[in-house]
Amino acid sequence: MSSYVLLANFGAGRCSNTAEVRLLRFWEARNVRKDGELMSLDMLLLDEQSPLIHGSINSSRVDTFRRWLSEGSVYSLSGFDVARANPKFRLSDSPVSIRFNDGTFFETKTDSDKDIPTELFRFRSHEQLLTLANTNRELLDIVGEVSSVRSTITDGLRGPHHVMVTLCLEGMFDDRAVTFQTKFDEHISEPKVILFTSINPKVVGGKLFLNATSGTHFYFDCETSAGKEHYERLVGDGANASSSKSEVVSAQKIEPLTVAELNQYVLAADPQNIEFLCKAEVTNLQSEKGWCYIGCSKCAKKLQPDEISFTCLSCDRKNATGVLRYRVEFSVADHT
Repeated sequence: MSSYVLLANFGAGRCSNTAEVRLLRFWEARNVRKDGELMSLDMLLLDEQSPLIHGSINSSRVDTFRRWLSEGSVYSLSGFDVARANPKFRLSDSPVSIRFNDGTFFETKTDSDKDIPTELFRFRSHEQLLTLANTNRELLDIVGEVSSVRSTITDGLRGPHHVMVTLCLEGMFDDRAVTFQTKFDEHISEPKVILFTSINPKVVGGKLFLNATSGTHFYFDCETSAGKEHYERLVGDGANASSSKSEVVSAQKIEPLTVAELNQYVLAADPQNIEFLCKAEVTNLQSEKGWCYIGCSKCAKKLQPDEISFTCLSCDRKNATGVLRYRVEFSVADHT
């Protein structure tokens, strides 16, 4: 009979010992460059000492194990391979990950006497998110108050869907966007707090964007203990629990427009900022009118390069985080 082993004690190679773990979340990892081809079924596991570890089932074995997977359930796990964790897109702080093989034993354990947490998240501060932005090193979890939700999910519109959620502290594409929009529409009241998992931070144009990935799950208000704590703090500060003070409008859509409609809008409408989708062909790139520089992530002013770092004279800050800022002007045309 194999002995019991903790996740923190895993070493590289084939593991014949038994681990008792809770399956927190699982999802399909697909290759977007190959028409969404299934690569693996990924998951996050933890045990009674709470170290989070990434597990993976190769696409050839997904059908063997998928029917046993249930988020939140406890399992006996043995006969798996332990490998060095991928340094990119890390989902846990563990130096190793586990991989299922043909001899892996994975069975639901209904009589577990282990006190295994039911949730665990890897939150980071705003400064840490800026440091990790554009590195693809870690996929993190965030929680915050909903400020606004905007969606490009429009009936009859072809192409990728996009939902932008603005939190008081982000973007989702394609299937994650549709899944979020469906859950958002089905929610009894407008959610005040949303918790996202496995987020990839990016800085574009000096702004921080928290992009969803295939492993992103989202939880509203009190669906998690972490979200509930944030929600109750908002309500305790005087917020109305039955209605959101955000600008959330679930029916708010960014509609597609033609170039002719945009020209008419510019000529007839009062000056204002609008958001729109326009599919057009680039006819001329006006490179002489553009500019590009490395700016401060806080004040956007141009940074002064040193030998190994950048200095922001405006913020009086050394080792400043740099963001590539640029402007491109071009002409476009469509069938109109």
